[in-house]
Amino acid sequence: MSGIKIGIVEDEGITSEVIKVSLQKLKYKVAKPAFTYNQAVQMFEAEKPDLVILDIKLGEEKDGIDLAKLLKEKYHTPFIFLTANSDITTLNKAKKVRPSAFLVKPFSQIDLHASIEIAISNHQTQNIETKTQSKFVMMKVGRSFEKVDTTQILFLENDSHYFIVRFNNGESISVRASANEILDLLPNDSFVQISRTYIVNTKHIQKIDSTHVYINNKALEYKPIFKEKILEMMMG
Repeated sequence: MSGIKIGIVEDEGITSEVIKVSLQKLKYKVAKPAFTYNQAVQMFEAEKPDLVILDIKLGEEKDGIDLAKLLKEKYHTPFIFLTANSDITTLNKAKKVRPSAFLVKPFSQIDLHASIEIAISNHQTQNIETKTQSKFVMMKVGRSFEKVDTTQILFLENDSHYFIVRFNNGESISVRASANEILDLLPNDSFVQISRTYIVNTKHIQKIDSTHVYINNKALEYKPIFKEKILEMMMG
C-alpha cells in the first residue's frame, strides 16, 4: 500500500507550483514537474506516475494532446486535462483522447480534489467495463486515495458503512464502500464474498472446513451456499 503519485505537465511555472502545493496538502505524492513534451516523457519513464495533470496547450509543436495519446497507448495511465478558455476545435480534439477528467483554470483546491476523484473513478470504471484487471487498485482512504496491491490483501471485513481491509503485513485500512463496489474493484479471479461480513482473497486461504475458511490462522465463517465457489476459486 502506498500513496498515489501524481505527475504535473504545465508550462506555466506559477500554475505548476500551485498544483504541486495543493497536491501535497491533499497528501498525494508529486512527481518532478515537467514543463515541456520532452521533460514529460522523461518524467513518465523515470517516475511512472499513477495519474497525470496535463495542460492541453504547452506552447510547443507537440502539445498535451500528443502526450495524452502517449499516456494511453504506452503507459495506460489516466490523465486530467488542464485547460483555460480553449477554442472549440482544441476541446473537440481533447475529447477524442478520452481524458479521465477536465480541470478548468482558474481552479481551487476543492476543484482539484474533485477532478482527481472523478478521474480515478472513471479510470477504474473503464477498466471494469473492458474487463482489464491489475493487481493494483486505488482505494479511497480518508480524503485521498491509496494505491493498493491486491495480492497483499488477506480479507475485507464489513464494519457498518466501511470495509476494513486486512493486509499480509498486519496493516489495515478502512474504506467507505459497499460490498458491490468493493467486488467491482477487486480481481474477480481471487476475491469472493463468503458472507455479509467477509470478502476474502482465496489465494491466501490455508484451509477450509464445513463452516470456516482459515486465513493467516484466523477462522472466518462462510455461508454454505458459497462453498462451491470458494473451492472452485481455490483450485483455479
